[in-house]
Amino acid sequence: MNGAEAGAAKKPTTNSEIRNWYNQKVASIPANDAKLKAQGASLEDRAKAAVKIRHEARLEARQFMSNPFEVAMLKARDFFTYGRLDGPSFDQLVKGAKAKGLTGDAVYQSLIDSSKRTNQTVNNHFNQQAKL
Repeated sequence: MNGAEAGAAKKPTTNSEIRNWYNQKVASIPANDAKLKAQGASLEDRAKAAVKIRHEARLEARQFMSNPFEVAMLKARDFFTYGRLDGPSFDQLVKGAKAKGLTGDAVYQSLIDSSKRTNQTVNNHFNQQAKL
């Protein structure tokens, strides 16, 4: 099996597999953040990197999904929640953190922290689907 075949073999296909893949991508955020911190990156740059990893995982997970209606529903949810089809922008997340009363570095730290957390209700839903 060549590299392309190996990559294709690992592509998640069910929603449960896709959710697990997404969770694994998000789980890489702490190690990436620690690496950036060790390199002397600013808290803002580390927050941007964390948000980017999660955002790219969100978009890639949707590309894996086979049901266009389900993808459309997720995009509609994002549109009505954030005004964007592909989820919140970094600037929107900063604005939201500031609206909660956070200031300075606490804003960026909150974005790093929240980027590491996934929705447990969604995780439980897909874990239940996998058991059916």
